[in-house]
Amino acid sequence: MDFLRLFRSTEPTALLGGRYKVINQLGAGGFGQTFLAEDLHLPGHPRCVIKQLKPQFSSAQGLETAKRLFDTEAKVLYQLGDHDQIPRLLAHFEHNQEFYLAQELIVGAPLSEELINGQPWTEEQVVALAKDMLTVLSFVHQQGVIHRDIKPQNLIRRSRDGRVVLIDFGAVKQASIQLADADAGPTKTISIGTQGYMPSEQIAGSPRFSSDIYAVGKICIQALIGVAPRHLQDDPHTGEVRWRYLAPHVSCEFAEFLEQMVRYDFRARFSTAIDALSALEQLPIYAKATPLAPPPTPAALLDPLLQPTVAWSEPSTAVASDVVASEVVKATTLLTETSPPQELIGSPLINLPVTEPQVGSRSPTDVVAGVSPPVPIAPISDHLPEHHARSRLQGLDRIRTQRLLLPLMGIVAIGLLFGVVKLSAPNASSADPTSAPVTAPTDVSSDNPGDSTTPPNSQIQVAALQTQADQLRQKEQFQQAIVLYDQVISLNAKSAEAQWGRCYSLNRLLKPTEALAACNAALAVNPDYPEALWSKGYALDLQQKPQEALPLYERAIALKPDFAEAWSNKGTALFQLGRFEEALTSLNKAIELNPNLAEAWNNRGAVLWSLRRFDEAVASIDRAIQIKPDYQDALSLREQVRQRLGR
Repeated sequence: MDFLRLFRSTEPTALLGGRYKVINQLGAGGFGQTFLAEDLHLPGHPRCVIKQLKPQFSSAQGLETAKRLFDTEAKVLYQLGDHDQIPRLLAHFEHNQEFYLAQELIVGAPLSEELINGQPWTEEQVVALAKDMLTVLSFVHQQGVIHRDIKPQNLIRRSRDGRVVLIDFGAVKQASIQLADADAGPTKTISIGTQGYMPSEQIAGSPRFSSDIYAVGKICIQALIGVAPRHLQDDPHTGEVRWRYLAPHVSCEFAEFLEQMVRYDFRARFSTAIDALSALEQLPIYAKATPLAPPPTPAALLDPLLQPTVAWSEPSTAVASDVVASEVVKATTLLTETSPPQELIGSPLINLPVTEPQVGSRSPTDVVAGVSPPVPIAPISDHLPEHHARSRLQGLDRIRTQRLLLPLMGIVAIGLLFGVVKLSAPNASSADPTSAPVTAPTDVSSDNPGDSTTPPNSQIQVAALQTQADQLRQKEQFQQAIVLYDQVISLNAKSAEAQWGRCYSLNRLLKPTEALAACNAALAVNPDYPEALWSKGYALDLQQKPQEALPLYERAIALKPDFAEAWSNKGTALFQLGRFEEALTSLNKAIELNPNLAEAWNNRGAVLWSLRRFDEAVASIDRAIQIKPDYQDALSLREQVRQRLGR
């Protein structure tokens, strides 16, 4: 039923629940719709948010079960609404076998608007944010409730006082899912959450209080280093997230506190928000906490249930709740089914990584360039040991996605698909962080080496510095490698190879703006440098510009048709643009050129899922795991697919 059209009727009695006048629609998704409304029963007709949950019943028993679930979840929300940092539930009612919630309207801006890539917060600001989040979360945990989807989009900086308000509770999402299939019975396991902020036990369908702690920790780390979770890699041996090399300025005490929040093993984390808050208060930095000032004007009207959960860019209009359960992706935006959710691409469950070469040992003829960001498809790892790219899914992230990240329906509307693909990071042995190794030009520093104006002694020095820089890059000591690349460039400004190595290293340090400048410098010397084109495309992917990255990948392929990593990243970019059939073709080509490219197999699985070719998707993801048994992103995606398909 089109309630929006119904309530625009001139008939004065056309009120929802007999009292709420709908003003406009805020969002819509597979589980219902959200409206901005006025309460005509109260003086001044205050505005509120109306959420419609649309269960699909097949029996009278199903309707009764749905009603019971709805009433139970409404009681939980009433209880939680007693806290100042949680929207109050004003009413809940049933109308025409559909269920409605009326909630307090929160005017403010999502925390995601404050967390800008490349713009880290001060340690004092992050401590203040952690305090704000843990304070409200402590109340939630005291009520025996696990939120299950804490992420920047679900934290609203309230305009009137600058406090952080927690919205979009998993309890409501759980009800929405069960209402959607009430006949399935109460034992159905649903995993709710967003890729990048969701720990392994939650992905497996067993969330705990410490699962929320994990999410808060990941948000704090994101603010502290200016890098979204989907761009971070996990240690292949321990499963712990690697981030401290990006924050050498952070005090040891606070860094250790954050590391305990995001431990891979839930037993090693703080048990509840109360424990975490108590530990935070003991830190020396706690007294220096400096909260950010509240926004000067209302930036948005946030919808707790139907807000988009796409990792990369979020549409101004929200949609259905983020259900990452079987829908690995959690795309809850208003995007169409053919357009990947931004958070999917970077955020919730679909994070497709893009491929970029790793920095490994290299000679003038074996340099790999090109990096792919964590997009809806997992990119190739930054390290290409032994000339093999090691890839991993990154979160939009990204096929969300959240994401890359992102969330799998190809990153589309919530509930339609479960996009769980994400981009993998580049390997150290390749030229760029996210792609597999590719052979580089034998000499890109000059079209005619014999014409070089660099004195012989300087040429020897340049060669030695270049070799040392490449070795540091292979060891993932990117900052030190950049220092040596700069020395090479000071001696030979036309060293495209050094500029490319610098671009690769900067991509690995998640500094895409500087990486672009370095890649442009390399291309100014040698416009036909496929690895530099590849890495430049990766830098643009990091900036969430797949449309601009795509032609660079295509040009790299035109110059080097057997460039498997460029084909893989091209597929990722096409996926993010919603061109799924073309994405599949590109990924198939990448696999044809390099059958052991795990990232391509995994991203291919995400694309096939978006095309609803489920059995093929499972087989492709399984192949990625067969190639790389410790491929955590693929393992996570496979678990989500298993839940979705009931296998």
